[in-house]
Amino acid sequence: MKAILTLDIGTTACKSMVFDTNGKILAEESQEYPIYQEKPTWAQQNPDEWWGAVISTVKKCIASLKEEPEIVAIGLSSQRETVVPVDKNGEKLDDAILWMDRRAKEQAEELAEYYGKENLHRITGMIPDSTFTATKLLWYKRNRPEIIKRAYKFLQPKEYIAYKLTGEYATDYSLASRTMMLDVKSRSWFKDIFDYIGVDIEQLPPIKHSDEIAGYVKDEAAALLGIKSGIPVVVGGGDRQCEALGAGIFGNRAMESTGTTTNVSMGTDKFVEEIDERVIISCHVLRDHWLIEQGMTTSGTINRWYRDNFCAIERLVASDIGERDYAIIDKELAMSPPGANKLLLLPFFMGAKSTRWNSNARGVLLGLTLNTQKRDIGRAILEGVAYEIRACLDILKSMGLSIDEIVVMGGGAKGALWNQIKADVCGRPIRVPMVTDAASLGAMILAGTGVGVFDDAKACSKRLNNIVKEYLPDEDNYKLYSKLYSIYNELYEVLEPIYNKLANI
Repeated sequence: MKAILTLDIGTTACKSMVFDTNGKILAEESQEYPIYQEKPTWAQQNPDEWWGAVISTVKKCIASLKEEPEIVAIGLSSQRETVVPVDKNGEKLDDAILWMDRRAKEQAEELAEYYGKENLHRITGMIPDSTFTATKLLWYKRNRPEIIKRAYKFLQPKEYIAYKLTGEYATDYSLASRTMMLDVKSRSWFKDIFDYIGVDIEQLPPIKHSDEIAGYVKDEAAALLGIKSGIPVVVGGGDRQCEALGAGIFGNRAMESTGTTTNVSMGTDKFVEEIDERVIISCHVLRDHWLIEQGMTTSGTINRWYRDNFCAIERLVASDIGERDYAIIDKELAMSPPGANKLLLLPFFMGAKSTRWNSNARGVLLGLTLNTQKRDIGRAILEGVAYEIRACLDILKSMGLSIDEIVVMGGGAKGALWNQIKADVCGRPIRVPMVTDAASLGAMILAGTGVGVFDDAKACSKRLNNIVKEYLPDEDNYKLYSKLYSIYNELYEVLEPIYNKLANI
């Protein structure tokens, strides 16, 4: 039996999956690893723990199968912008600085001042922010220059794992574009920013297409993982781009993916010249395609915050009856009416991203009364995230992009109540595909394309991940939510100067 193994190096865990060539999941295992915070705004991981999680999960996947498959390719996907410096032997010189690490805020401001925010956005498609790799490298230059001098390569997570597997260095255009060091239109390195930071182009891996082979599994790695040596490892891509491929995000279809954070994106085969300055444009994992992206820093995390702080009883009940805790919670939240009894939440618990780009923004709950119940607060959280998704869609619409439907991905796609709220708030159908963890599916499609199992990645995506559920907007609810959405946006505008005052205390 021929199969494809995928490795997804996420922010919180590594997920390994084995697919057959029809897209059926044969085995899957995940293993979490910690985030280390030496300082409040720092966030790092030990890349050796990524590799340890890969070894453990792959061995468990293989052991769980009754029949040992013939693995014809390995596909990769990972978190983006995270960077780990390595020496000539591929050994880490420092723990990986994660995408969420905020230490490089001053360096982001420095690059914005030197190049101009609009100019950087026009060239790289990114908005100067400490999320992106360039700012982290400049932080090294300003604070730990010896790392810049000693580093043979600066790697993102899947590149580190690819090296461990094959002994070869390779990145792809989807991850290269998230460094803020690539000309996103020409798909060539933006040399001037390398010179400014003091990094050589050769210190980043050579760029390959996402469906090309990076190398072949070494004997040593094969022995550790319990697989055969010589298996082709296909380059793969960033998690969001792989997810967009796996979800079939083409044409007038947008993707909304909610897990820890929320990402709203659309794929295009034509470069958008007049792009809103609040929107990011990345290279897709598909050749000659781009992904227009917006995002929220906190969404699923707010839902989890509500669960952990307000729902101890619901969690106990869920445990006793063997049900998902969120399923029990949603039954209660559904008892709060649309509009949550006029309760509005701004979901900016760790700053606002794509629609506002204000790191000083914070969460706000407006409309509390003595009659407010816990369920109203919970529903207001779901609605607040949906309002911000609508704000993202409004920006895409202002760019001349037509959106007929929204495909939902990630853990958020499991919530029927949340899906209906999103449909009602946004006024568009919400569609749930068969596979909502589509980053691994996208990596599988790329791997299969790379070794000739599939002829066309785009066509394969449509074939392997059909829509299985649909939520249609309710007209009356849409009218109500439109009024509340207007107040939601006005509330942010009123609070914007207050956010800045609060940050300076």
